[in-house]
Amino acid sequence: MGYRGGRAVTLFERTLAEATAERHRRQAGANLLTRESATFETNPMGLMRWYLHPDLEGPSTRSLYCHELEVPAGSRSGRLQCQGGVLHYVLEGEGYTDLDGVRHPWEAGDVIAIPIKERGVSYCHVNTGPGPARLLVVMPNLDSALGPEAGVELAVREQCPEFAHATDKPAKGN
Repeated sequence: MGYRGGRAVTLFERTLAEATAERHRRQAGANLLTRESATFETNPMGLMRWYLHPDLEGPSTRSLYCHELEVPAGSRSGRLQCQGGVLHYVLEGEGYTDLDGVRHPWEAGDVIAIPIKERGVSYCHVNTGPGPARLLVVMPNLDSALGPEAGVELAVREQCPEFAHATDKPAKGN
């Protein structure tokens, strides 16, 4: 609790003020997000273009995480351990997803649905095609309700080779 003009500001008043500010942010936010305006980064999971993320101010929603993951020819993504519940739409390319040690082949037009498991899942994507593989990745943003780990440790178990090269650190598992 704080003070405003010599009087206490209650938690309820702060909640109302935050709701109003969020409503205004959503109304001013972008509903059409282009690939060119997406935030690009190379991170332990790979080459990503972020469309939706709670730290991005521009989009009208923060209820989803949404990014494009690009896996260069002959490469793989990082290996992620998470709760599951992640959808991938294969925009371009071919390869397979190693999900808990089992290979699941995919090609452009396929949907990869990472299942929710009580003890979590571990997966990475491998590009077996001649060109880049591009996957649109979407998952709910349940961070405020469940925390970012959603009950299971969220961890990159292996970095993608591109991130290791970008940071001059050896990639685990290569």
